[in-house]
Amino acid sequence: MKSEKELFQRLIEDVGSIPMMDIHSHIDWSHPHARSARDVLLYHYIATELRSAGMPPELVAPNLPAEEAVENALPYFSMIRNTSTHWCLMTMLKDLYGFENDEINKENWNEIVEAIGKGTVQDNRYRWVLTEKAKIKKTFLTLRHTEENLQYNPELFVGALRLDPLITQLNKDNIQSLEKATGASIASIGDFMDALGRLFKKFSKCVAVTASFQPEDSFAQPNEREAEKSFKNLLVKGSSTPKERRTVSSHLVRQVLGLVTKSGFVFQIMLGVKRPVSGAAPPDYAIAGFEATTVPSLCPLFSEFKDVKFDVFTASQVLSHQLTVVAKNYPNVHVSGYWWYAFYPTYIRQFLRERFQMLPRNKFNGFFSDAYVVEWSYAKSALVRRQIAAVLAEMVAEGYATEELARELALDVLARNPQTLYGVK
Repeated sequence: MKSEKELFQRLIEDVGSIPMMDIHSHIDWSHPHARSARDVLLYHYIATELRSAGMPPELVAPNLPAEEAVENALPYFSMIRNTSTHWCLMTMLKDLYGFENDEINKENWNEIVEAIGKGTVQDNRYRWVLTEKAKIKKTFLTLRHTEENLQYNPELFVGALRLDPLITQLNKDNIQSLEKATGASIASIGDFMDALGRLFKKFSKCVAVTASFQPEDSFAQPNEREAEKSFKNLLVKGSSTPKERRTVSSHLVRQVLGLVTKSGFVFQIMLGVKRPVSGAAPPDYAIAGFEATTVPSLCPLFSEFKDVKFDVFTASQVLSHQLTVVAKNYPNVHVSGYWWYAFYPTYIRQFLRERFQMLPRNKFNGFFSDAYVVEWSYAKSALVRRQIAAVLAEMVAEGYATEELARELALDVLARNPQTLYGVK
């Protein structure tokens, strides 16, 4: 037992020293670190857990000052001390703000709110958090197609263009926003594709495009004439039937993949979440979910577009095994991270075990934060590093790997694989 503990300690030190890649985040490039205590203490993972514990959502309403919202939430923080999200929060508060307690309560909340406030006004705080504390070498930004005048720091950040509003979530408003973003006039599906071509050129510095698909989304072999008809109905009516949406999205996803082939982008796909769901806890309004048709409908795309590299993220335990099998069968399909409702040690370790045991060592990436501020990038990186060290320690203890190989595998999944797949350093 002692030797296993010592093995884990050696590996956690090694894993903790690796400059890693964060291949998916929602960091605001114009202000990467927290703007207020709300960004840290009421991050949506935390806010959802507080709501689940019984906190009325109006106590932390967005219009309330951050300090008031945090004070209102205090009675509920003790109810989530057992969650790994709370562990992330405490780890962050201790390591980044010097907090010396194990919970937030009425005796100490002012102290931590004050410390966070001091951090918000430090211009280069994000650089310190990312490079010195989190050891995150590069963070991917999720960029909307409507964004203008992008001036993010290329030393630390790289772009991924979000496309689901222009594929599976297409509506008249999104078409008009594409017209505005590209200066195009769209009266047909051909015009739409011309505008998308302009958009790809506009965001040519990105290294990936990314799309979140709903469980019910599937992509049949397209009928171009029916797709044109459904698209024009959308332009006229402003809305589509479910059948029309599937017809259009099945056509558009292939057209987009043609553009991706030419651009050399990686196509990131997020699966396993159903949203919005009425009555689910705010601010998420989402649950984990899957449909049996989703992954099989993607396989023809993986086969048809062999020159496109796909990187698939999932929040579903069920889909994790299915997608690992897919990555084993398709050389151009990779799997990465642990999305949303899978970002907990039980599922992180399951995903890692599946991938280490089933896939070549270059077929998966070990981390993305999905964070909105760099403070949470740090917290989540700390959680993931521990799980990677724990799983690798098991592999060594059970005789499936040497300690030297374990260190190499950690370097693969945190740094070398994403660098190679996305062509970034």
